Amino acid sequence: MDNSGAGNAGRGWAPVARYALMGSAACAVVAAGAAALLFQGQGDPVFWRGVIGAGAVAGLVAAPLLAIVANERRKFGALKSEVSRLSSTDALTSCLNSGVFANLIDAFRGNSTSGGRRQGALLVVEIDDFRAINAKFGHAWGDEVLKSVAGTIKSSVRAGDLVGRIGGEEFGIFLPGTSRENAERVAERIRGTVSDTVLEPGARQLPLSVSVGAVLFEDQVEFDDLFRHADDRLSEAKARGRNRIEFADMPAQPEARPGLDS
Repeated sequence: MDNSGAGNAGRGWAPVARYALMGSAACAVVAAGAAALLFQGQGDPVFWRGVIGAGAVAGLVAAPLLAIVANERRKFGALKSEVSRLSSTDALTSCLNSGVFANLIDAFRGNSTSGGRRQGALLVVEIDDFRAINAKFGHAWGDEVLKSVAGTIKSSVRAGDLVGRIGGEEFGIFLPGTSRENAERVAERIRGTVSDTVLEPGARQLPLSVSVGAVLFEDQVEFDDLFRHADDRLSEAKARGRNRIEFADMPAQPEARPGLDS
């Protein structure tokens, strides 16, 4: 059973309680201080009753008010996070949208250490005959196919990998720091799992398959260059019958040497 929702709710309320308790304590201290000045010279019993009573009343009044304020701040923060998430993901598949996907890959390139090489792979996955699926089974089932393939892809990669929906029936997978062996294993796991998946709209069967084009790199390469090479491999996979994977290595760019660049 997944208790993550309850855990998140608990973590969300913890700052509210902390804010309310600390705020009410501060109010109680201030009120007690004011009462101490007011009742100064009235004798010990009167003095202490006044101080304690003022502090207690202030704390009791402030606690619920501060809890309301803190809860509104919590909800606003959650709303901001949700808006940010929705603006960066595809609504149907919950994958990154194409713009964010490309920008994150270029950010990976920009974060490369000076003079260092950063290897990895970009996979472009396309659902085979997707237009025919839409025409035969309807767009609702086309959406189910997209969600099914997206789920397969996301369950086949590591936590730090990127998955984006980069076209109508195309997905991009960025595997930073991966080896060729691991990239091939990921691609085959996706292809094989999708191929074993059969949806059943009504009494009919809807078999699925994907074609994969992949490029491996060992240098600081921009997204557009990576995508062009991976897309060429995807076209090759489709030309060779679909439901297959085509890989290529991207040539390493020569490192600049001081004094030789004009």
